[in-house]
Amino acid sequence: STTSTATTTTTTTSTSSATHQQKGPVWQRLSECFRGDFDNYAQVLEDRKQNLEPREGGGHEHFHCTLVPLTESTRLAAFYFDGNPDRIFRFRYYELVPAPNDSNDNDTNNDSNDNNNDSNDNDNDNEAVEMYLNTLHPDLERLLKSHATDPLCWPDVFENFQPAVRGEPKVTVLQQCEISWSREIDPVQHSYLADNNDNDNDNDNDDSLHAVMIHGPTVVDSTIVPGMRIRIVDQLSLYRDVFYINDRGFDPVTGAFIYGNQREVPYRLERVSTIRKDGGGDGGGGGGALLQRRVVNPDLEWTIGPDFRTAEEYDRKLRAIGGPSVKTNKRNIYKSDGDGDGDGPAGK
Repeated sequence: STTSTATTTTTTTSTSSATHQQKGPVWQRLSECFRGDFDNYAQVLEDRKQNLEPREGGGHEHFHCTLVPLTESTRLAAFYFDGNPDRIFRFRYYELVPAPNDSNDNDTNNDSNDNNNDSNDNDNDNEAVEMYLNTLHPDLERLLKSHATDPLCWPDVFENFQPAVRGEPKVTVLQQCEISWSREIDPVQHSYLADNNDNDNDNDNDDSLHAVMIHGPTVVDSTIVPGMRIRIVDQLSLYRDVFYINDRGFDPVTGAFIYGNQREVPYRLERVSTIRKDGGGDGGGGGGALLQRRVVNPDLEWTIGPDFRTAEEYDRKLRAIGGPSVKTNKRNIYKSDGDGDGDGPAGK
């Protein structure tokens, strides 16, 4: 979810090494839950009831996240404003890789099954999965955005895309922006979890996952505003049906906010749908047509796009939250304005 630029690289290939490492509960949980649609409309509605407007007002922008599996270890991620897929402000390619196992010097003299089981349990508790963030080739991003309302076709679009210039990569890794997922809740970086009851409400809270930036806060170039430098800070928490994104950007010199919630309250997105192959599994390998989107939260179904609501319902929902983006969205409910930038905050 981090914003930055990076030096051009070839398509990341570390996934191939993932097959040689054991995949534990953290990997399985990510594979199961890090997919589908998430939306923070309920949070925004509550903000507006408290007279909290976005940015300087201390409230949150209304945005939606769609995560489409390409393979077991890769995702296409699109973020858009106000339930309008034609206002995508961020498109990323995520790659999941099991973190190196640091516990390779086990006691070779330990022949006890009980001790071996304890060791395995400890390894599972300490398991981490690294996530590499990538930007898309500009032509590929434009092509995917032209299919913004049909994310189930994105795997095929991605697979079949060939850059016009031979040798150019489909994706470019964002340097120093790697994320580490684990079961560990950092008492400082994830302190926002102390103020929520998702642990109490989620029967699977023992399997909740939490992420931090591996290299800590990083200063990067904006992908949207040429010449702008941004100090990014990002933490994530993933439950089965809730996704916290605590993504903020600051001026590296003055410390002024560029994007994110200015009260440092993370965006709380609720699950709207799951996306998986018919019968389970992941997309990719030409299997995009087999992907199915199953709505699990009918109250938020309208945020998926115009095929899931009436124009009247959409207007009513947006009026309830007001905000500076309403007029823009009324103009672009069904048609993109062509630039695809979503008129979002600088740096996003």
